[in-house]
Amino acid sequence: MVAGAIAATIFRMDVLLVDDHPIIHETLRAMLRSLRPAIAFHSQFDLDAGLSEARRLAGLKLVLLDLGLPGCSGMDALVKFRAAVPQVRVVVISADEDDERVRAAFSEGAASYVPKTLRPKAMVDALRTILDGGVYTPPPARA
Repeated sequence: MVAGAIAATIFRMDVLLVDDHPIIHETLRAMLRSLRPAIAFHSQFDLDAGLSEARRLAGLKLVLLDLGLPGCSGMDALVKFRAAVPQVRVVVISADEDDERVRAAFSEGAASYVPKTLRPKAMVDALRTILDGGVYTPPPARA
């Protein structure tokens, strides 16, 4: 029992999801916990609450951020998160797969860019890559 508690502490990772759709929270929570059961999953539904939570979480390692939050446009949310918690990897999750938007996100410091349109297995694979410290980039959009 002690070894399990130690392992949970060693592999614990605080992850914050900031997205305005509850179904995304439930889906990503389940996917992340299937990959890393010891993840401490935190949810917020708007930019201000997400920024506040990010600043509060001393062990925060990863933010999953929707760029389409109410009141945000372009890369606003990403720029604000990068300024507020520069030591934390911020991954964009978005319904927008436009190549220019993907490039803009990486230019503003995104650690990865994950389209919400990925099939479930591809989404799990993308999240595994990110949790392992890698970078996920979507395939180029087809015209």
